[in-house]
Amino acid sequence: MQAALEQIHAVVDDLGPRLLSESNIADEHDLRARADNVTRDFRSMFGILNTNIAGQYAFAGSRTDSAPLGNFDMMLTELTATVAGAATTADIVSRIDAWFDAPGGAGGFSDTIYQGSDNGSTRLSVSPDRQIDSKLTANSLELRDTLKGMAIIAYASEAGTAIDAATLRELFAEAGTRLSKGSTGLIRARADLGQQQAVVTQAQARNSAETTALSVARTNMTGADPFETATALEETEAKIQSLYALTARLSRLNLTDYLS
Repeated sequence: MQAALEQIHAVVDDLGPRLLSESNIADEHDLRARADNVTRDFRSMFGILNTNIAGQYAFAGSRTDSAPLGNFDMMLTELTATVAGAATTADIVSRIDAWFDAPGGAGGFSDTIYQGSDNGSTRLSVSPDRQIDSKLTANSLELRDTLKGMAIIAYASEAGTAIDAATLRELFAEAGTRLSKGSTGLIRARADLGQQQAVVTQAQARNSAETTALSVARTNMTGADPFETATALEETEAKIQSLYALTARLSRLNLTDYLS
């Protein structure tokens, strides 16, 4: 999860300020090309949030057996339907915000695209007396501003020339603002994960020490003492050599040797 957030954060931390500046200085053609590139980054971000390790999806909450985010193109279709009829930048952004923030059952992001579960336990035991419980999912507030910012640009890319140059610039500025806020949310999420990493690292060290101690105890209970074993081996070897010498002498006895 930390590695996945690091990849996303690297994109967002650079993209937020860049979109804010490009909204003022770039020409319309460059803005539309940039929107297409950001959409590709957004698609890659979906893949990152669908990361799975050994069949367990990291950002799916308690439903770890399925990918937390559905089809990216379906999300673009939902966004387009959500924004349909919006005439101003403020209206477009407001509808996108509302779609991502809609509670379960309202037909927003958490119902149509997010397929994980924010309910149930995500607690994992990392040692006999320590547990970690990560509530971070692809639907968490810490990721919401990032998703909104990327979605605004993705919508602009999908809409194409249906959005005029002035509206496009305003959408870039709105997306840049949300991504800049999103960077803060990602930092907070990574800090929380860092605390859990520390717990896991401590547990690994303790578990390793206990494994070593148990291995030594088992050897003491079932294994032979090296010094005693070596001594016994030397004694046995000496006895065998003595027995061999005696056997050799006995094998050469005959009447002539005895009389001589």
